[in-house]
Amino acid sequence: DDGLDYRVGIAEYSDVAYGWAMQDTTGLCKVLADPSGTILGANIIGAQAATLIQIFAVAMNFGIAADELARRPYWVHPALTEVV
Repeated sequence: DDGLDYRVGIAEYSDVAYGWAMQDTTGLCKVLADPSGTILGANIIGAQAATLIQIFAVAMNFGIAADELARRPYWVHPALTEVV
């Protein structure tokens, strides 16, 4: 522990309609952000993880804050991108 202050957000695949329809009880998305909302990292476990993680790579590269990423884009319904 290096004393870094951060927040953790976790969403399970089963929290969104597509994950629920897949009956996925293990997939999840975990995001780490500092108090200002800067995304420090993300982990995704489950179906389409390799595709979904790219959303965070782009957000981190362009300085998109966690709250903006969660609220501004229009995440198509039903799709696993809603877990972001």
